[in-house]
Amino acid sequence: MKIEVIGFIAALASAASWAFCTVMFDRIGKVVPYAGITFLKGVFSIMLMGVLTLFMGDLSSVGGREFLILALSGIIGIAIGDTLFFRSLQDLGAKVQVLYFMLGQVVTMLLSFMLLGDILTIGEYLGALVLLIGIVIVTWGKQEDHPNKRRGIIGGFLSILCFSVSTIMVKMAIGHIDVVTATFYRMIFGTLAVLFVGVTSNKIAGWVQPLHDRKLLSLFLLNVVVLTLGGFLLSMLAIKSISVSLASVLSTTEPIFVLLFAWLINKEQVSRRELVGAAVTIAGVLIIIFNE
Repeated sequence: MKIEVIGFIAALASAASWAFCTVMFDRIGKVVPYAGITFLKGVFSIMLMGVLTLFMGDLSSVGGREFLILALSGIIGIAIGDTLFFRSLQDLGAKVQVLYFMLGQVVTMLLSFMLLGDILTIGEYLGALVLLIGIVIVTWGKQEDHPNKRRGIIGGFLSILCFSVSTIMVKMAIGHIDVVTATFYRMIFGTLAVLFVGVTSNKIAGWVQPLHDRKLLSLFLLNVVVLTLGGFLLSMLAIKSISVSLASVLSTTEPIFVLLFAWLINKEQVSRRELVGAAVTIAGVLIIIFNE
């Protein structure tokens, strides 16, 4: 399999974007309800993607089958998956949450093998193994005691299952569709599903109220831009350009970026074990590169 350089870079950049937003949403989640984060993120993302689609997209390129798949993918991956992810993030914290993200990429690899027939080379599997060992070294022992730990664990597992299924669905539909248009459709249906829940439960006002704080609103908007253009758009580009399995492997580098951003933003100290794990992870990425 020939890797597209742009897909490789997009996968790593997407992981970095998710890492940045995981660290920042851990702060925001202490103020904004988890479902509210999903809804508000979706509203701002739709406005941003709407402008991009106007200039770069092609809504007419989406057929009936692709439209249905993208809509279901948005509901499963964004409305359900993101909501469960943010709730789990509130229950467990950012450092523990990356363990579930890593497990989710493994689940995605298994599903892509069973449903899409994605197979990596022996060298790529070796690189993936080294990469995962590095991630385990970085995250091992980071579990903290949280009052809603059981709920967070269940929500974490369910969220990664939603993400994995949604990713496979995207790969099935995105063949000839540009990533801007595909991301726009997913955002719309994912957000509409959350809006329906918010309206029927009369919780919209409670979701919006915290953003009256201008400082929090500015931080939220920054996260939305990074997550939409980086986390969502680049991940779609990676899935379109390379195999789902390889994109999933590269996405597991998120904990390394979390480590970096936690050090830069929160001034957290980096231990010798974490540095060793980061070095092993980078070695795994290099093995994958040299096997292309």
